[in-house]
Amino acid sequence: MRKILLLTAAMVCLAGYTFSQDKVLDKSGKKPKWVNGIEKDYIIVAGSGPDLQVAQQNALTSIKESIVTSVAQNVKSTSTMQKEEANYNNNVNIFLEKFASTTTAQSGKVPFLQGISLSKVEDFYWEKLQRPDKSIIYTYHIKYPFPEFELMKLVSDFKMRDNELTRQLEDLLAQVDQVESVEQIEKNMAELASLKEYFMDARVDQCNLGITRYRSLLNSIELVELESSLGELKYYLRLGGRSISTTKKPVVKSECARVTSIVNNVDNVTIKYDYDNCYEDPENNILVKYRFGVADVQKPFYFDVAANKASIFVSDPFNFTAISKDSTNVVSALLDMTVRSKYDSPFTIDKVVIEWKGIPPVVIDNIGQSFQGKGNHNLKLNVEQPIKIAGTSSAGKTLSLISGYIYYRSNNTGESKTYRIYNHSYTTDW
Repeated sequence: MRKILLLTAAMVCLAGYTFSQDKVLDKSGKKPKWVNGIEKDYIIVAGSGPDLQVAQQNALTSIKESIVTSVAQNVKSTSTMQKEEANYNNNVNIFLEKFASTTTAQSGKVPFLQGISLSKVEDFYWEKLQRPDKSIIYTYHIKYPFPEFELMKLVSDFKMRDNELTRQLEDLLAQVDQVESVEQIEKNMAELASLKEYFMDARVDQCNLGITRYRSLLNSIELVELESSLGELKYYLRLGGRSISTTKKPVVKSECARVTSIVNNVDNVTIKYDYDNCYEDPENNILVKYRFGVADVQKPFYFDVAANKASIFVSDPFNFTAISKDSTNVVSALLDMTVRSKYDSPFTIDKVVIEWKGIPPVVIDNIGQSFQGKGNHNLKLNVEQPIKIAGTSSAGKTLSLISGYIYYRSNNTGESKTYRIYNHSYTTDW
């Protein structure tokens, strides 16, 4: 701090020499002895400008710059003595060095500068001067109290605040792969944007990287159909391999159906709709759309007024056995699967669709097998559609997964339903 005060005094003396040729037209009073001097526990500065107000503000800015520089030097020296981490030292020094040169524009970002004001000035003195070229300039001198204990307090406050914000940044970056809701993503992005405005060092790049990663999460959200029946759609939001929640209500549209309710449940969203005005058209759908940040996440959920989707389920692996095959295809096969019924009433399975990624779906139609009773029911199906061996074989794989649909109906009511098979395990003998 002593070096700073000496430097400030030297600058003031130089300024006094520069203006020695100027004529004093007006002044605030008798010139105090402290002007252009040095006093312990005080910062003495001068500012100049075309009018008194500008000169006053420039003097106040000089005080802020002196305090920032004092804090910077003390943070650097105390950090070195205490052998704190080098990264922390560099961050603080770079920050304060940059801050000292942009104090006026950036002062709102540092809490300890908020208390610096003219109301705390102990004494001031100003002069209205006429330059040799007849132009007018004002000089405003300020004597500002700044004892050593206050400097130490500011150093401590700054380091504490800087550490706190650095920990906040690290925590926000660590949460990228753990967020559970869209609102948490948006909140974390807003916090990173706020931190970015505060930091002036390499941590700005970390903030930008974090914002980019969170924005990528919003762009990666999918809408996945869960379980539906005609007149009711259930879906959830998926991010990667896990579900994610949101309190936002979607925009829902349909060319023929009339949406009657939208309910955000804990683990899914339920949309009920009236389909009385819908004809049998394979393009009938409920379009669900969200706006997350600048990303649009949407999906049309198709429904068939003649064939409802429903609620049976499977849990045991599917087993495929080749009946005939050549070098590239399984020409015919037997699919052995177990279907579990939640109810005692009879039902009939009409169609099964099996989907492998990148391969045309296998459709087993006109099944017409009926079952009755709650619990497990074995279903053996002949697959006559050729299946490519490459991409479907489970040989050598720890876990093989398929997706698809099971279409069935209630024998009592005739109500048709569909069960969505998603990432279900299976085995093959090829």
